[in-house]
Amino acid sequence: MTHVPCFKAAPQRRALLAGLSLLALGLCAAPPAALAQDSALAGKRLRFVVPFSPGGGVDGLARAVAEGLTKQAGVTVIVENKPGAGGNIAASYVAKTQNDTLNLLITSVNHYANKVLFRNPGYEPYKDFTPVGYLSTFPYAFVVPSDSKFNSLSEVITTARAQPGTVSWGFGGNGSLGHFLGVAMEQSENIKGNPVAYRGGPDLLTAVGGKQVDMVIMTVQSSAPLIKQGRLKALAVAGNSRNKALPDVPSITESIPKYPSIQGYVALMAPADTPEPVLVALHRELNKFLISDEYKKRLETDGSTAVIFPTVAATKAFFEKDGPQWEALTVKAGLKVE
Repeated sequence: MTHVPCFKAAPQRRALLAGLSLLALGLCAAPPAALAQDSALAGKRLRFVVPFSPGGGVDGLARAVAEGLTKQAGVTVIVENKPGAGGNIAASYVAKTQNDTLNLLITSVNHYANKVLFRNPGYEPYKDFTPVGYLSTFPYAFVVPSDSKFNSLSEVITTARAQPGTVSWGFGGNGSLGHFLGVAMEQSENIKGNPVAYRGGPDLLTAVGGKQVDMVIMTVQSSAPLIKQGRLKALAVAGNSRNKALPDVPSITESIPKYPSIQGYVALMAPADTPEPVLVALHRELNKFLISDEYKKRLETDGSTAVIFPTVAATKAFFEKDGPQWEALTVKAGLKVE
């Protein structure tokens, strides 16, 4: 059985250090309204297209950033959800549809995985898009109903090993981070469960709350409120350390020491033909919001962080290096949707 490779986070740490230079660039030197009037964003109408269902973690983050940019930069930012096909519908729409509104894609690791996962995703992740910003890391949790017989991830693994194919686990779309995390669990422990794809966070909550599946792998942002209320039970959080939002929940490596270090994210992508002045202005205004106290406070609720890049070129360089790793992971995991 092939193991999922371990991804290193060093480039992200370097990006965070590089991002300190943003302050030296005087990003906060002028009032937001004045900056918007002087920038290439003046008079622009932006649309964030989200490839997941309303009410999920990615959707919530997109709406927070949209609201922040609207207030800060004096531009109109709306959010539209186009779920389905593992993110292909939204990505293809943004790549091919532009008018008086600048369509932008809010996406995650599936943006690059889909190139391998699907025969024809309908877009080219590198050719059709320019990365604008790394909005947030994206913590995930392994969640079961509050009265589930499983009280630890080790118990799930033991049952799946003894009864192959009987333990069902849900995730939010083929090629999503939740999908990869579940495959990594199976490969790390050489077990076989019963994976079930859903459209997004709200559907996952319905599935686990209604006991349609034994376990779901979903964002901490979407699941933490119900976990804290005792309506759901978290068995583990993804990553090598515990999450500040759920400090009593063990990290997955406490149950599976050889589990790979997989770091998901939420990113903002622009169509490749977006004029350079617009990209630069959008990147500048976005970074100002990402380092704001308001946004930092929001991210603290699920233990996530933003990553700041000093330029559009630096942002693009990171994702052009990171993207192929998700393609490789998809191949090694043997994932394919026909």
